Amino acid sequence: MSDQSDLLCALHEIRTEPELAAFLRRLSRHFDFTGFMLFSIPRLTEDNLLPRIELSDLPAGMVEGYDELGLLKNSQIFRTLRRSTAPITLDTLTVHDTRPSEEAQAAARFFASHNIRTAAFFPVHGSGGTRAVFGFLGDRNQLTHAEMGELGVFTAHAFSVYSNLKNASRETDGGLTPRELEAIHWVANGKTSGEIALILSLSEHTINTYVNNAIRKLDCVNRTHLVAKALRLRLIC
Repeated sequence: MSDQSDLLCALHEIRTEPELAAFLRRLSRHFDFTGFMLFSIPRLTEDNLLPRIELSDLPAGMVEGYDELGLLKNSQIFRTLRRSTAPITLDTLTVHDTRPSEEAQAAARFFASHNIRTAAFFPVHGSGGTRAVFGFLGDRNQLTHAEMGELGVFTAHAFSVYSNLKNASRETDGGLTPRELEAIHWVANGKTSGEIALILSLSEHTINTYVNNAIRKLDCVNRTHLVAKALRLRLIC
């Protein structure tokens, strides 16, 4: 079986997000990249990339360092991705024409310090209109036309898997909000609505609303049932 066929088979066997991350790690190594990231495209007014990262195995602190240097705002890469759906491959050490001189030098030093010479980006689309980008970075030559085509196929399939996993997760948790999950967590720890209200700096009425909403969404009969089901579904631990 060829490497490409083996990778496609592995992709179809993915059932969890950690398995998908492991597959993407394997995929990036197959194409001689150091790491990958899956992200939604930052808006023009945004200054930080980190909040947009969905999955990544880039070196620890790399994205944080990128944001600390303020490299997102004048990035030619992200400017291109905002207006185009075509995949791109580029040299990270020289593609800084849109940056002021000192910032361009800082960007080149940043990528060189992480041994990142080449980056490739593949815009992907979900069935519901969602849009994201797979990025692959490493110390290799730019991708050939054939490699761009191959990796483009893998990223399209991978995003389909990712979207299905996210949809399944939303169905499993009943569409619970972060505040509702937080309330369940404290209920599971034996706290009353009054105590949770003090912890979260909210009214007791609001806490009761969160808990009752969660009971309804998870089709439970009372708080005990709610906690048991949330634990079984691994919504809390």
